[in-house]
Amino acid sequence: MLSADLLHKYGLPEDEIVDAVECAVSKTLTAAFQKRVVVRAEGELEITAYPLLGRPVDVPLKNISKKLRRHIIHNVEAELQKRQIVQESRILQELRGKVFTGSVGRIGSLGTLHVTLEIDDVFKPLILFCECPLRCQPPHERSKYRVGDQRSFLVTSVRPVMVSEDVAKVRIILNRTSRALPALLLENLTGISGIECRRRIAGGFSELVTPVRVPKASINTVGKELKEHVQVLVAQKNHQL
Repeated sequence: MLSADLLHKYGLPEDEIVDAVECAVSKTLTAAFQKRVVVRAEGELEITAYPLLGRPVDVPLKNISKKLRRHIIHNVEAELQKRQIVQESRILQELRGKVFTGSVGRIGSLGTLHVTLEIDDVFKPLILFCECPLRCQPPHERSKYRVGDQRSFLVTSVRPVMVSEDVAKVRIILNRTSRALPALLLENLTGISGIECRRRIAGGFSELVTPVRVPKASINTVGKELKEHVQVLVAQKNHQL
């Protein structure tokens, strides 16, 4: 009843797949039979119903109607998809606190930017669909974005969310107002670690502290990207660049 293709297309560990199948089938049949049903999915499905009175009863697959089987398969796929999303979310947690260049693909009615990130992976590029809510956009940039604009974004949140009762997705939240963004941009440009941002008013100014001198061109690039004045101090000499 459950094809190998269905069970392997989600990229989950075998024990996770078995557990998902057992949970989904058990919940579906418990609701359909109005009695507790326990399922074992290691190999052929073993289904046991537990009536309120009397002994447990084995339920052969042939006794399950085609309509109920379709309902079971739907619920199994939904459960596997939810677990796949949770696994993807755990993997993508590594993106938090990092800066990526993204392309604005759509602008929502409330000002949310729907952004596409393309990230180089070991085996193939990852294309991720993310959101930058209005509150995470600098005031001077709001309402000025256009579809196709390329901007640098800080990934601040990665979590699984339910879109509907049966559909889940990974929600990735981006930010351009974070105090950490200017320092991370300058670190990425120069390869110098240990840069900190003491103060920032998004769209106004950023005050950064670096362990060594950094090229003026890199500072200007960060300022141009953020459309704000970037002030850099060298910690060792307390010397303003």
